[in-house]
Amino acid sequence: MSDATTQAPGRVLLQARGVTKAYKLGSTKLEVLRGVDLDVCEGEILAILGKSGCGKSTLLHVLGWLDPADSGSIHFEGRDRASVPQRERARLRNEVMGFVFQFYHLLPELTALENVLMPSMIRYGRLAWPQHKKAVTERAHVLLEQVGLKDRMGHRPRHLSGGERQRVAIARALQNEPRFLFCDEPTGNLDGKTADEIRDLLWQLNKETGQTMVVVTHDARMARQADRFVHIVDGRARDDGELDLVEEIQRD
Repeated sequence: MSDATTQAPGRVLLQARGVTKAYKLGSTKLEVLRGVDLDVCEGEILAILGKSGCGKSTLLHVLGWLDPADSGSIHFEGRDRASVPQRERARLRNEVMGFVFQFYHLLPELTALENVLMPSMIRYGRLAWPQHKKAVTERAHVLLEQVGLKDRMGHRPRHLSGGERQRVAIARALQNEPRFLFCDEPTGNLDGKTADEIRDLLWQLNKETGQTMVVVTHDARMARQADRFVHIVDGRARDDGELDLVEEIQRD
């Protein structure tokens, strides 16, 4: 197997070097990431695969600056996470990065439209919100229409199907026009037909806008359609180009 950094073409937007992450379970230390090296390039879809518990989601959270690494470095557009103040990291996660999670993480008391508006409300704050409200609300309407929810904007999550909730989550992730999209098992909680629809929606987004994406998945079909895929094996990212391992992962 070759290291995952060897095949990434084009301009590198996100770079990980020597990333480690461990968790303490009582007196036991569980090493999840053991020196990950990884490049993600502008406009590509990179799929991250691996068996359950291998650290895929942990890696995604570290790459997206949601969680710190124990050691190593994460550079986003040339900026080292370790040198960026916490307030600025929060701003970048809100404005430059978008996140889509397996279990949606929608606020149950808000409508679909209100959930999509949340990133913009956080971005502008109470004082600046009135002057931006009209424009960002129009954008939220457009996004919900694009994901097929034109007639469901006023519905709360409990009145939406799993696929509809994930579509709301995708629209929310795109609301602030991020340059980078992180997706953690975006089809993992959906039936086959709905999963295909969500995958097609993400790929269409990449084709039309050049949206850069990192997608954690166990879906071999999704991996085949990505520009590249890497396996998390023994806490490291490997890119050997063989899909038989992907199908082995899917069977587990």
